[in-house]
Amino acid sequence: MADNPQADRPSRRRQGGHGGQPGRSRRRVASAEQGGRPRSPEALVAEGLIQVVDHGRSLDGVLPELTARAQAAHRSVVQAMSYEVLRHYEPLAWWRDQLLDRPLNPRAAEVGMLLLVGLERLTGSKREPSRVVNAAVHAARELNHNWATGLVNAVLRRAVRQLESGETPFAKAPPAVRARLPDWLFGMLANDWGEERTILLGEQLATHPPMTLRVNAAEQSVSAYLERLAEQSIEASATRFASHGVALASPLDVERLPGFHQGEVSVQDEAAQLVVDLMALAPGQRVLDACCAPGGKTLAMLDAEPAVQMTAVDIDVTRLARVQDNLERSGRFAELVCADLTAQSIEPPGRFDRILADVPCSATGVIRRHPDIKRLRRPEDLDSLVRRQREILERLWGLLRPGGRLVYATCSILKRENAKQVESFLRDHPEAVAVPLDVDWGEPQSVGRQLFPQADGHDGFYYAVLEKPVTNG
Repeated sequence: MADNPQADRPSRRRQGGHGGQPGRSRRRVASAEQGGRPRSPEALVAEGLIQVVDHGRSLDGVLPELTARAQAAHRSVVQAMSYEVLRHYEPLAWWRDQLLDRPLNPRAAEVGMLLLVGLERLTGSKREPSRVVNAAVHAARELNHNWATGLVNAVLRRAVRQLESGETPFAKAPPAVRARLPDWLFGMLANDWGEERTILLGEQLATHPPMTLRVNAAEQSVSAYLERLAEQSIEASATRFASHGVALASPLDVERLPGFHQGEVSVQDEAAQLVVDLMALAPGQRVLDACCAPGGKTLAMLDAEPAVQMTAVDIDVTRLARVQDNLERSGRFAELVCADLTAQSIEPPGRFDRILADVPCSATGVIRRHPDIKRLRRPEDLDSLVRRQREILERLWGLLRPGGRLVYATCSILKRENAKQVESFLRDHPEAVAVPLDVDWGEPQSVGRQLFPQADGHDGFYYAVLEKPVTNG
């Protein structure tokens, strides 16, 4: 599931508050069809944050409602602001609370969110501070919080004075705040990697992710595709580790990508592209891509070796339709199966030569792409995820033929889901052989290799390769 962590991100309904401000707003974001008038970006983002933080809705689910109510010229601004506030939520909430003379009333949740929007605009935009403050005050009126206009004005002007004096508002902030991570997640990561490294990891997870492409090597070389991009004044470069990867200097609409609709190029993170070499594909092999949606890795494997017999499985029929769309765009074929791998048997034992176990995970390695994960995920989610991963791994191991290879993959940076999960499996399956990975990417673990998110580079991923030996007799 690492290609699309959105599918396994939690949906939370009325679980918890938001960084010290336990609001209880029940209002949903009205759509244009419901008669909502266009509102300022600041007001819309504050409303959307309530839906994500207070009601556990995904940002992907909320954004269409927000942009439907925005002026056309403001829609991209609403989206960008929503992402940035969530990427930097912890320090913004901490700073807001330091600026307030007293905690806000729980019924003032929208005002608390609006202050976060204002603080992000003061530090993350090039707008004049006075215009940022005035826009936030206007938004308070739009949200029917006239009583709060003076408060919003005073708090944001206090922040402006701090910035103008050169005062660093986060110098005394706790480590988790500086890491831009919830306390529980910071604690887990610090236990795995140490406190100082976790702060650096958190900073990486708050960066804007790059847009990376995978060039279909059967159609053209990376160098040839870079030339085509240059002809259209699109700045790009070859990725460092993925042999068929291209990193764009700036994200753009896929409609502008030459050859996209012809299947000559796909959007795929560099770390996700690395799976193809690990699979060691050959013509005629039976290959299973488990938890395949939206099909990025399915397509990458078929582009690399079209003569394999590919079966792609996912639990969600709607997401399987996306897999089909991707395959059709590139002229590839796979047998698509909708099944729950923890409960259903899809094939006779020992059928497959190669299996990709791209299991559901916490998606902690791709938080910068889905920053609402930090607000929606809960520590207790890890227990159920780890159990599910193990159940899928057990089921898939039975489907692997002797002499076959299974690649275990996650987009997590937590050891529980990665090296420790595979270690546990190996203890219970002494016949399984962990294959050392002779590669130049990631960091070696007790089993497999861990990739950490890199600014202007790949996301956080984990890979381990297991083989089932042929037994005599």
